Amino acid sequence: MSESILKTPVVAGDTGGAFVIADDAAQTYIPFAISIAGSLILVAARIYFGSAAFISDGALMMLALAAYLIAAVFYLTNFYAPFRFAESLGLWAATLGVFFNLSSWLVRWVAAHDRELEIFRSQGRDAAEMPWLFRYVPFANLYDLSLAFAFGAGITTLLVMRRRDFRIIAGVSLPLAAIILVLARFIGDDLLDLPPVLDSYWRPIHVGIASLSYGVALVCFAAAVLYLLKDGLKVEKMTLWTGIFALSVFATISKFSVFAPASFGTYTASTFVGDSRMSLALRADIPYVGWILVVAAVLLIGAMFAFGVYLTKDDRASRRIGLGMLFGSLIAQAAAIATLVYQIKTIQNVLVLIDPMQYERFAVWMLQQEDVPQQQISQIPADQLIGMSANWIQQNGDRLHLSLNANPVELAALITAFSGTLFVLLFSIKTDRLRESLPSAKTLDGLMYKLGGIAFAGLALLLITGAVWANESWGRYWGWDAKETGALVAWLTYAGFLHSRIAYGWRGRRSAYFALVAFLFVIFTYLGVSYLLPGLHSYA
Repeated sequence: MSESILKTPVVAGDTGGAFVIADDAAQTYIPFAISIAGSLILVAARIYFGSAAFISDGALMMLALAAYLIAAVFYLTNFYAPFRFAESLGLWAATLGVFFNLSSWLVRWVAAHDRELEIFRSQGRDAAEMPWLFRYVPFANLYDLSLAFAFGAGITTLLVMRRRDFRIIAGVSLPLAAIILVLARFIGDDLLDLPPVLDSYWRPIHVGIASLSYGVALVCFAAAVLYLLKDGLKVEKMTLWTGIFALSVFATISKFSVFAPASFGTYTASTFVGDSRMSLALRADIPYVGWILVVAAVLLIGAMFAFGVYLTKDDRASRRIGLGMLFGSLIAQAAAIATLVYQIKTIQNVLVLIDPMQYERFAVWMLQQEDVPQQQISQIPADQLIGMSANWIQQNGDRLHLSLNANPVELAALITAFSGTLFVLLFSIKTDRLRESLPSAKTLDGLMYKLGGIAFAGLALLLITGAVWANESWGRYWGWDAKETGALVAWLTYAGFLHSRIAYGWRGRRSAYFALVAFLFVIFTYLGVSYLLPGLHSYA
């Protein structure tokens, strides 16, 4: 009897999104088991053979990024031309992505131990005194968290893909996981020491829960996007929202200079001196990038206007014009990103790219770094401040350089805006056929609800463990720090998502919009606090 049940086909929608499929249940866990067991075997080999004869954690991360992108390509292709072999290749590419992703994090753990061991030996201390399990868990900075975040998204996707009609979700979730790894690549993979006040066994517990919860929230976001598509939301309306996001990115990156009247069309990047990891209050004008972004923005605005005409008047010609302009904006965004990366990596003479108008502000910044009182700084004449900056730059100008690690949020935001534009363009191709290939709206809604519930529970544990860790480190459970507040808002949004569904019966588009907004709060907590807002969590 039980054997016949296992072999009985399950119709999409019958389970409301439950994680079951028609195949043998044991076989559906094979990709999951391979990725986890393979990572454990690989890290054991790393411990046995040592670092000299073994692949680095950074190389493993790049392999994970490649595997996620390959899997995404197979599944995005499968949207329009379903092919069982391509689907199988996509599944195993996703499995490899999770394997490399987890392996990178585990190998980094071992590398952190080896680094500390070298420090102990150089100090003549007994290596037997070294703690192992908790001290070196790689959760010391945003790079470590990004690795774990991408793994959380990858492993959740792999578990969801146990059900064949849910494998299509990988076409949205895995590109997002790849973007997280791209961000990690530009953050930099240096092993850093935490301040002693944060060195606690609660750190890996708290940050581990955070990263896995964020991963679940990402897959919930992907399910919400596919639900809206299945439910008949016009792709042109999606373009309006992604266009607003992209324009917001263009308007706020580069210290608000691209569209500012005084510096219109100018993209500036942070500068560094010598081996310092701290960016200076001097920004270099990167040629061409700002104007390419202006072109991308103009084309995007034109596409949004054309789609608005199409939606209100059902004018097919406006839709064709809108698609053409949207494609042009996509090309311009790709050109801006490529130009930015190429020039930051190749520019040698940074000094000629710095506007002297920044000298006064730079002198103020230098004095602030030396803890000179603001009242005293305000009494210094402007020409004296400019002279201080000019002297400093004359002495250190040849040591100035640019780095892609300067502000990874800017580059990640540009890549995300590009990805959003790319997705709406893909969704506009054979949209009806794409909708037919998706599971039923009821099934996607059920999946979204379950993932939202897991994310809610994970964020609740995140707040609890964070409060315990904060009390141990700072002597208080809650202090309304920026990251604490952001995590609370994200959790309350998922609470609203569940409450509105249970108490008021909100389903479908309302729930999907809730899931989209909740994930945006998660992303803000993950990135915005670390780079944009001051606080105790800015160490990331």
